[in-house]
Amino acid sequence: MTMKGVYSMEALPIFMNLEGKKILVVGGGNAAFIKIKTVLKTGADIYVVAKEYAQKTQKILEEYHINYEKRGIKQQDLDNVFIVFAAAEKNINDSIAIWAKERKILCCKADGKGDFIVPYHKREGNLTVAVSTDGLFPLMGKKICENIDFSVGNDLVYLGEQRRKILHDIKDKKESKNALQQLLKEYNTYEKNN
Repeated sequence: MTMKGVYSMEALPIFMNLEGKKILVVGGGNAAFIKIKTVLKTGADIYVVAKEYAQKTQKILEEYHINYEKRGIKQQDLDNVFIVFAAAEKNINDSIAIWAKERKILCCKADGKGDFIVPYHKREGNLTVAVSTDGLFPLMGKKICENIDFSVGNDLVYLGEQRRKILHDIKDKKESKNALQQLLKEYNTYEKNN
């Protein structure tokens, strides 16, 4: 039996630069806390609106000097927003999704039925891995990420420098591709021997 996830169409996995972009999070509970924590390291301009805040959400807002208000959401709160995370009650999230769609703003709903989801991801060094289960069993994404060997992340700076050198020195695409494959082969041999 095949079971469909949150999306009926295949979703596009992307890594998005949010630095300096206005991100609105609506809600003050656990779902909002998770979204805020996830977006923190992106350099986004985070703004939060909720009638009430859980203690841990209030703490993270104050600790990181995130702008927030204690009130209900208004349509105008979506003005000039790049992305909105609807992490409040279902009826509020549904309204936010409608307002966001009218403004052509991407909306991530807590129930996973918005424009996008933020899959479980893990970053070490220069390596980031994200795993989605299409909403069927999100904890499996965490388990998969925890079982990945991230040690290569520490070597990516060296490999990236070698890649740039190869691409700079070898102008023929076929030759440069072969040189990159050779670099990877040598790296794999090195890894096995150490």
